[in-house]
Amino acid sequence: MNEESRITTRAIREAKGRRKIVCLTAYDFATARLVDEAGVDIILVGDSLAMTVLGYESTLPVGMAEML
Repeated sequence: MNEESRITTRAIREAKGRRKIVCLTAYDFATARLVDEAGVDIILVGDSLAMTVLGYESTLPVGMAEML
């Protein structure tokens, strides 16, 4: 998705009650790129990748660098 077509927080607020927005979680760069290319409105980056992808017992060992 190019910069001109990125959704803004204002557009999200204006969509309330008018249209559905799509939000997906991306656990790594490759997934984030695919989700972005698909035109998903919001990409959620979460520390849950520590447990769901990396196998840690909690989310504490993972920092922003691993999530991006």
